[in-house]
Amino acid sequence: MILTTEIDTSIIKKYDIRGIIGQNLKVEDGYEIGEKFAQFLGSNAKICVGYDSRVHSPQIEKKVIEGLCFSGASVIRVGLCSSPMLYFATQLIDADGGVMITASHNPAQYNGFKFYSNKIVFSEKEITTFMGIDAKNNTGNYTILNCNIYDQYIKILKNINVGNGREFKIAWNCSNGATSSVIRHIQKILPNHNHITINNTIDGSCNPDPIEQQNLNKLISTTREHQCDIGIALDGDGDRVCVIDSEGHIIPNDYLFMIFVNGILTKGDKVIVDIKSSMKVSDLISRLGGVAITCTTGHSIIKRMMIKENAKFAGELSGHFFFAEIGFDDGIYAAIKLINILQKYENFDSIMSKLPKLYISPEIKIEIQEEKKFQIINLLKKELEQKNIIFSSIDGIKVTFEKGWLLLRASNTQNYITARCEGQSNEDFKEMKNVLDQYIKRIKLLNKP
Repeated sequence: MILTTEIDTSIIKKYDIRGIIGQNLKVEDGYEIGEKFAQFLGSNAKICVGYDSRVHSPQIEKKVIEGLCFSGASVIRVGLCSSPMLYFATQLIDADGGVMITASHNPAQYNGFKFYSNKIVFSEKEITTFMGIDAKNNTGNYTILNCNIYDQYIKILKNINVGNGREFKIAWNCSNGATSSVIRHIQKILPNHNHITINNTIDGSCNPDPIEQQNLNKLISTTREHQCDIGIALDGDGDRVCVIDSEGHIIPNDYLFMIFVNGILTKGDKVIVDIKSSMKVSDLISRLGGVAITCTTGHSIIKRMMIKENAKFAGELSGHFFFAEIGFDDGIYAAIKLINILQKYENFDSIMSKLPKLYISPEIKIEIQEEKKFQIINLLKKELEQKNIIFSSIDGIKVTFEKGWLLLRASNTQNYITARCEGQSNEDFKEMKNVLDQYIKRIKLLNKP
């Protein structure tokens, strides 16, 4: 569909809108996005608006609200909040939709928009559709209300059963993001534990990605120094989580996924597994009597699949964990669920010893020119077809061998192609890694000007 404005269409991603401020995304774009989103939802739509801690988010919020008002919407300003809080507000108020101004874990120069509804899951198709609307003025019918949902959201977190086990010492890293304003209430939420908080002041100039090693160094040192039982890192908009054990070791999210599965799965439950996750996650789900369903990476895509399959739980390698009882991904909610599970064990070692050993690479990021990343993936698909190599193309390229698999996919949010491989044993993994290395060399060659 051809858009009716000069907005750069490259900012429309698989499941949100995201770009670099001053380059392909302008603060003023918020106006048009607001007016079109409101008209897509219908006459007098009730719409919640929230924003994260990025420097330009308040300016964009102002433009979004102006656009929503142009289209006659009833606007509920949630203000500075995490993405899960915006989703929660949309449910609580029974709004027609919600707009979260955020670029999630992307660096500080990025910003963007996530869209939420209790009835519609927004991915590229829906976003492109409403951005193609020729907006018409409905000025005169709009309203603007401010809404503080912190108390209600904290109440939801307090209601998660955390058992009567031993007292934990917990280190929290808020990545200077939107969850900083919630973690100040953590003693109220989890009163029977000892909490240490770091990076818990709002700073929109920080890199809010907890998966990056350099962003975890302070949490690791804090966890060791204070002899904490667990360290928990949250991303900039609060929907992702990363966990550190008492020794300061990062718990790979494949293992974290299996800990959740082991702790909450009941026979017959369906679990959505993103394509990047270990094959042993799916094996564990099956062994426990559940049904594993592989899905394309992406929070809105996984939400859609959860609804379609009536799944109980879902997880992504990136640290998004989705719970059917709340209907979305929430880093703090996931962290409290994890603490509840850990109450039943002496330490991480005791639970990890019950899980299968993994022989798997980390997610390898290969920096690619933005305009080339999908072209390269498509070219590699053609090369594989010419060699009669069978592969899955539901999300990039996944080649499955008798002893393991390898994956190559273009990131939907950053200028990377990501790669990963796994083997059944250490020897199998080495074989898979050698094959993957050849593909990585090919990608780098194709990326040259």
